[in-house]
Amino acid sequence: MAEYRAYIVGDDGHFVGFEGLVCSNDSQAIENAKRLVDGHDIELWCGERFVKRLNVDDKPGTTSYEVIQGRMIQKPASKS
Repeated sequence: MAEYRAYIVGDDGHFVGFEGLVCSNDSQAIENAKRLVDGHDIELWCGERFVKRLNVDDKPGTTSYEVIQGRMIQKPASKS
C-alpha cells in the first residue's frame, strides 16, 4: 500500500488543503480522489511524484467539501 495526498488547488493555483489516501496503486488513488473534486481542482501526489490533476470541470460534484484548518471536511448533505 502506498500513501498519497490529494491536494486542493485554490483559485490562485496554490494548495489550500489536502486529504491523505492509502491505496494499493495509482488507479485506485485516482478513483478515490475523484470523489474530492468539488469546486476546486485536485492534484494527486505520491510522495514527491506527481500522479494526476483532476479538474473540477471534468466532474459535476454532488458532495461538497470545505477546508477547515488545511483539511478537507465533507459538508453535511443539504435537505431538499
